[in-house]
Order: sequence, then C-alpha cells, then structure tokens
Amino acid sequence: MTLGNAIKLIRTARNLTQREIAKKLKVSANYLSLIESDKRDPSLAFLNRLAGALEVPIAMLFVFQGEPLPGVPTSNIEKLREMLLRIDHMVVENSGRASRQDKA
Repeated sequence: MTLGNAIKLIRTARNLTQREIAKKLKVSANYLSLIESDKRDPSLAFLNRLAGALEVPIAMLFVFQGEPLPGVPTSNIEKLREMLLRIDHMVVENSGRASRQDKA
C-alpha cells in the first residue's frame, strides 16, 4: 500500500472528506487529492500536520508501507500492523465515548 492509499484509508475511516481535511490544513482539496493519488510527495512537516488533522500518530501513515525488515518474519510485521490498527480503533472508540459523555 502506498502513502497516498494509507492517507485515504485513514481519512475515509474517519468519515472525513478531502475538503474538510484540506480546510483544516489550509491547502486545496486538489492538493490533498494529488497526495492521495501519489502524484505529489508531501514534506514530513506536512505529513505531521496531516496526521494531526486526522487525529492519528504520524506512524499510522506509514504502517502499511515498506518491505519487510531483514530477518523479521513477514507474519510478525503483519501482526504488528494488525495490532496498530486495533489500537487506532480503540483510540477512535474512546474519543467518541468521551465526546458523547461531554455532551451529556
């Protein structure tokens, strides 16, 4: 999976549009679309801001990428990815609960 695919996956999982994220980041939705389609390579500073707007650790943007590390079984990397996704899901669930409790 590419960086752009990961960004789109996280954004859509959060039920956010490109326009909403672009507005938070003060960039055009077209620019975000180019990043998601891997036609632009954003800076690390931009990715840090993007991760903040998506409310995920910046590492989540990279967890789906890359080749296996030498000497590390692929199954271990897949387990790590799955674990990170579960942690991310728990964070989203807990933040939703906190928001509902704040409103009550």
